[in-house]
Amino acid sequence: MRIFLLTVAWALLTPVCQAAPVTFVVTVPHGPVFLAGDFQGWQPGESAWQLAPQADGTFSLTRDFAPGRGLRFKFTGGSWLTVEKDAAGGEIANRLHVVAGADTLRLTVASWADGKPAARPRTIVGQVETWSLPGFLAGRRVWVYLPPGYAADTGRRYPVLYMFDGQNVFNEATSFAGEWRVDETLEQAIAGGSVRPLIVVAVDNGGGGRLREYTPWAVSAHAGSGGGRDHLREWVTTLVPYVNRRYRTLPGAAHTGLAGSSLGGLMSLYGGFARPDVFGKVAAFSPSLTIGGAALLAYCADQPACPQLIYADMGGREEGNRVDRNQDGIDDHVAALRGLGRLLVGRGYIGGWDLLLVEVPDARHNEEAWARRFPAAVEFLFPAE
Repeated sequence: MRIFLLTVAWALLTPVCQAAPVTFVVTVPHGPVFLAGDFQGWQPGESAWQLAPQADGTFSLTRDFAPGRGLRFKFTGGSWLTVEKDAAGGEIANRLHVVAGADTLRLTVASWADGKPAARPRTIVGQVETWSLPGFLAGRRVWVYLPPGYAADTGRRYPVLYMFDGQNVFNEATSFAGEWRVDETLEQAIAGGSVRPLIVVAVDNGGGGRLREYTPWAVSAHAGSGGGRDHLREWVTTLVPYVNRRYRTLPGAAHTGLAGSSLGGLMSLYGGFARPDVFGKVAAFSPSLTIGGAALLAYCADQPACPQLIYADMGGREEGNRVDRNQDGIDDHVAALRGLGRLLVGRGYIGGWDLLLVEVPDARHNEEAWARRFPAAVEFLFPAE
């Protein structure tokens, strides 16, 4: 792992690339067949991404993508309960393809999931409770981790870390893409004295509404995006005050963090700059910095106030392989992170003091990678007293 502390002014150039048609031709046990991937918000049954049956028994779909883009995708029968499996019915990794130009991918689905929820182990450790709050996101499930000693030491108050994608934070049984193991990490780190005891509040995403909830601005390439401002407002006006009433928290921005990955990382950075009076600490894991162009960077540059601490990271193979559209020898996602770092240093942040940027050369865009990086992030934001 390498840590980069950046000290120059911000500049980020995005080259314009002509789109190239990619045709997916897939042989399956039976239809229907849908394509789900990072390019369409991982929606498993969108009609616009349904493959059409062909005379030879295959299914086909053609879409345009920018050359150099890495595609992560899977095929489904219309939901994640009917996602593709290997010949033995086991899980398979995301498919990967880097667009080099017009291409036809001929692929085979060995089997489909049977449509029944998979029996997965419950992996919660420590004290984690769930509840829903009337009036907050239509009864959305909220997870709360309470640190060791919370029940016994009734006079103590604790800082709070709020997290996106709550399904993935604590429990393998509810995760849709793997577990962060936040509870296991904190039980060990708090006991070992490297992290201050804290409360973690994680909110489930809205499933099919995740793209809308986790994008602060509408993005032309993603229909239905742009609901992030309203989503954050719900957290600030309803969730945070309720948590402060229900639990023994240390209220105030100096004791409150916001964390997430991918689009959740985008929202964490946005939330920290939109409401630095509420969220004074930010952790953004593989944030989607390039979505909607440089809108987030422009927003961060223009805001009058900033969060107190920022951790952000990026893998060097977020899209499975290095993506270098402008041929400068630097992965585009890493370049975007460095651009963010230059902007923040230009705003007065000091690397290693109130800003920590981490690049992991071979890391990909998944929960396993973020779980590995979470210990360093939480220690930076909430070091032991």
